[in-house]
Amino acid sequence: LSATAAAEAEFMIGALLTLLRRFALTAPDGVPVGRELGAATVGLSGMTPSARTMSQMLGGFGSRVVGYAPGVHASDAVWKRWRVEPLGLRDLLETCDAVCVQLGFFSRWRGLLGERVLPHCKPSQVLVSIAHSGLFDEAALADTLNSGRIAAAWLDSVEPGALDEGRPLADVANLQITPRLASTTRESRLRSAWVVVKRIDELLAGSP
Repeated sequence: LSATAAAEAEFMIGALLTLLRRFALTAPDGVPVGRELGAATVGLSGMTPSARTMSQMLGGFGSRVVGYAPGVHASDAVWKRWRVEPLGLRDLLETCDAVCVQLGFFSRWRGLLGERVLPHCKPSQVLVSIAHSGLFDEAALADTLNSGRIAAAWLDSVEPGALDEGRPLADVANLQITPRLASTTRESRLRSAWVVVKRIDELLAGSP
């Protein structure tokens, strides 16, 4: 929803800034150093309203912005309009220092981010997702995190039981989980309420 786009984009920007600094790299002199968002190539997986807002915000930082969307052809004008460079999913993961996942979830996309693509991501990549966790293959994500190939991931929701003892994502140290915080702000709730009020007004205005 466009009413929550700004809230989701701000959440993802904050998460990226946190992960890029918290999970440092080792400089040639052995000193741990963080990374700047402005020097990063950021991949947006899913062309949602929040992706458009993200592209605008990332442009302010100076980041290069690339994107992947299964239902949007590379020749579609939306890419140029939103100032996002289209890439295939594997190319995006291989290229990006940071990835933001906001794809809508359909059963045919369960495990889309799995063993076919995650092992090929750029080393020390950070990943933030506000999408349904079913897009990820749990075992492949856990393996990529535990190996350090992905430096850290932040998921804003997981399916019930995903963190239970014996499941792949249980006790993964460089995985952060939050309980669906991205879209929930005072301002987004107010915008959503006004959308409902406006729609009711339109329906009443069209009544006999």
